[in-house]
Amino acid sequence: MDKRFFSIGEVSKLKNVTIKALRYYHNIGLLIPAHINPDNGYRFYTINQFLYLDIIKVCRQSNVSIKEIKDLFAKADTNSLKLYLEQKNEDIYKEIKKLKHLNKQIETLKKAIYLSENELMKTGFNMQTFEERYFFSSPTQGGEINEIKSFDKLDETLDAFSSNTFQYGLIHSRHYDNWIISDVFRLITTEDYLLLKDTPNVSVLPKGEYLTVNCTKNTELETFQSVKTYLEKNSLSCDKIYLFYLMTDVFNQYNHFSQYQISLKSAS
Repeated sequence: MDKRFFSIGEVSKLKNVTIKALRYYHNIGLLIPAHINPDNGYRFYTINQFLYLDIIKVCRQSNVSIKEIKDLFAKADTNSLKLYLEQKNEDIYKEIKKLKHLNKQIETLKKAIYLSENELMKTGFNMQTFEERYFFSSPTQGGEINEIKSFDKLDETLDAFSSNTFQYGLIHSRHYDNWIISDVFRLITTEDYLLLKDTPNVSVLPKGEYLTVNCTKNTELETFQSVKTYLEKNSLSCDKIYLFYLMTDVFNQYNHFSQYQISLKSAS
């Protein structure tokens, strides 16, 4: 046999393609061997066909279907192949961008869980310093169902352009001597803040010291009362109290952990 031809076994080793795949490509008419021995049916390929195999491999790695590859080969038009590969390349870049965003979200979720676990180790009232933070809020009324609906509305607004920080909660606002749950909120990234800062639902949590105390869902009301008592005893005042849901014991939503955060000022 002229060495311009390569057996199916040689092609399999040289091009890292299984013999089964080469037989399949032959059977469906995608890549027909240049020569078939009429006596024993052995398949042989020319070196020129290696390029076709390279194209097939690139297309398959790009999730191009066999039917699409067959259509491209049937056209036998290099310009059509170029246009198709350019489109696939664009699709791949979009997928890479999507995967990078997903990777960032996974890292953010991990960080939120670790930070919450560290916060949960603190007991009683604590003074903590936080950097400047930004949040997007939506008005709500008291009651769990209303809060869920408000979160849904908030997320619907944010979903198009905001990265999930996995830090969210409720805002208690003071009206004279009464306190009500007035808003739901989610912290947003600096990048999202720069995009949304001119919208009415975006606010800033200033850098500084915050009084913090942890609680469970079952002790939220009791802890809130203790916060008010602490403020009165220490002649401190505030207009808003933020309840952050902690990302700990994620699968126990019946009695999850939370943290009250209060930016303080003297009542005098």
